[in-house]
Amino acid sequence: MPLLPVPDRRDEPELMDAPGLDPAEVALAYRLLGKINRQFFGSLGSAGRELDEAVRVDGPPGTLLDVGTGSGDIPEALRGRLARRGIRTTALALDRDPTALALADARGLPCIRADALRLPFADASIDLVLAAKFAHHFDGPALRRLVAEMARVARRRVVVVDIRRGWPAYYAFIAWSRLFAPSRLVRHDGALSVLRGFTAAELRAVAPPVAEYRWEVRRHSGFQLALIGRRLEDPKDGVPTPPEDKRQKLAGR
Repeated sequence: MPLLPVPDRRDEPELMDAPGLDPAEVALAYRLLGKINRQFFGSLGSAGRELDEAVRVDGPPGTLLDVGTGSGDIPEALRGRLARRGIRTTALALDRDPTALALADARGLPCIRADALRLPFADASIDLVLAAKFAHHFDGPALRRLVAEMARVARRRVVVVDIRRGWPAYYAFIAWSRLFAPSRLVRHDGALSVLRGFTAAELRAVAPPVAEYRWEVRRHSGFQLALIGRRLEDPKDGVPTPPEDKRQKLAGR
């Protein structure tokens, strides 16, 4: 039993989801979030570890899609992580916010402006589909639709990294933000994001109930969880498809 009760999940909209914000203020918030992603609370370490696991199990991804990319700092970093191992990959950045995509474009990423609930890609067309600290923006049917769309598009693996909801994470972020976050958007939305986060059971429950996937939830440092979905070769036996075999099968469709 936890020492502190887990707070109820909140559903208030975050400030950065509101229309009509000053683009300069939004850009500053994205840059600060990029710094957070490289620190203890950030998604980069968790996403990097899950990427390493994907390479080990599935083979190197030729394509990677970051859904709700923000400034594109995570796909840029993951592309660099692979490049240092001699692996070339096409890292795609998808968002609906033009300010976010302008920042991602400046990183040299191929950018797509689109609705995350209607991904403009064919079935099983992207090796690894990632959403980092993005799923908590959704609730109910929309949240399930987001993960289902990611699973539809993914050829090998889905990775959803998000916040493990709890009072320790909430108060730790508030203390950090008062010292290091000169942005009202980051201070407000970061704290609210913790309360919009998930328990492990809640995150596992949003996985689409399809036989083509095996799902699990893993914990990461910095109060984070990762929902991992691996596409299977044969739903009856649960054996993952080797990457080269899957390419041949897809090419023969």
